Amino acid sequence: MAILKNESGEDRHQHIYGGIAPDGSTMFGEGFRCNKIREGTYIIEFERPFATLPAPVCTIHGPEWRTFNMSVAIVEVNPSYFICVTSSPDRPVDTGFTFIVFGDI
Repeated sequence: MAILKNESGEDRHQHIYGGIAPDGSTMFGEGFRCNKIREGTYIIEFERPFATLPAPVCTIHGPEWRTFNMSVAIVEVNPSYFICVTSSPDRPVDTGFTFIVFGDI
């Protein structure tokens, strides 16, 4: 997690990053909590909410033989959290993923 200053020297911009295991546990990162809601569906809650909608970016993480046909979709964004779904071509599936989310605080 990083808090960046604007040109006036005020803490105004937050970056949070992390890695999430298929079971919803945190592999690395800080400034957030993750809960697996149901198969392939995860909520990332921020310890310090953003002032407006942040910009999350996610990517699948894991061995190539298990993840080559997997995807991750961000289905909801809020200043306090985002929800993403990892899936195979036909259904939600638990899969590891990494993310970064940034925005103003």
